[in-house]
Amino acid sequence: MHHDEVASIWYLSPSNLPSFQAHYSMAQSDLSSFQLSSLFRSFSTFDSRMYADCYPSPCYNTNSAAERRKRRMLSNRESARRSRMRQHKQFNQLWSLVIHFQSVNHQLLQKVNNMMKECHHILHENIKLRDEKLELLKELENLAAEYNCVSQA
Repeated sequence: MHHDEVASIWYLSPSNLPSFQAHYSMAQSDLSSFQLSSLFRSFSTFDSRMYADCYPSPCYNTNSAAERRKRRMLSNRESARRSRMRQHKQFNQLWSLVIHFQSVNHQLLQKVNNMMKECHHILHENIKLRDEKLELLKELENLAAEYNCVSQA
């Protein structure tokens, strides 16, 4: 709870007010007829539980502290549950990224392997073509030499 929030307001509503009835009968000048016993009877019937919300007793403070401790414990449990849920969600997201990147990595490795095979094949083909070129050049030289011999003769 923030400092500017109101958690509760304790007040006496008209239904909570004790009813003190006037149990005296006296005239303006006759103070001796004031019946203190009836007034004390009205105080003895006063139910202190009606003011339990307004005037906290030491027992009330411990109950309030226990209630606050219980609320805080429940709040902490809920917060921990939400934190575990967030961690679980993050873990699942990261795990799906791991799987995705493993798949991408596998595809890239396959492409690299295919390119290396193709490169190896091209290198062998180049070697064959060079050998063939050398053979053709030798054959051309032989033909040129024969042509020169035939044309001179």
